[in-house]
Amino acid sequence: MTPSVSPPPGLRPDLDEAVETWSRMGDASLLRGVAAVILGFAVLTFGSVLTGRLLISTLGVGPGTAPDTAFIGASLGTRLVITVLAGFLTALAAPRAPRVHAGVLAAILVFFSLASLAGLSSSGEPYGPTWYPVVMLVMGPVGVLAGGALRARRTVRG
Repeated sequence: MTPSVSPPPGLRPDLDEAVETWSRMGDASLLRGVAAVILGFAVLTFGSVLTGRLLISTLGVGPGTAPDTAFIGASLGTRLVITVLAGFLTALAAPRAPRVHAGVLAAILVFFSLASLAGLSSSGEPYGPTWYPVVMLVMGPVGVLAGGALRARRTVRG
């Protein structure tokens, strides 16, 4: 096995610049960025589950019961608030580039929403109107990006 030899500095300026940037960034900044996205995902997950359970219990939607208009409207409204809050908190916790971090969270949300939509379509038993999961697929990432933009705008002004 031959040892790898690094080229002398200056021979590969792009690589040298990338290594220097990474060194200046520091591990704490990278970990904080990952933690910001995890925080946003946790807010999305727990907020959605908790409000979903609360809406189900307060509006009387149970197994075998089709959700009514009040439930669907309340569900969409609360989920929009949760996604904006998650995007805002992700951007707030991000060490820099708040919109990028919110964008990463939005991409993760799209992935999980598509997986959920695929699972619903394969089960053959839609829960509520057929347009509802599609609206959630669009509204979730848009809400997260809006929350990230709100935080970024506050940073510029403040």
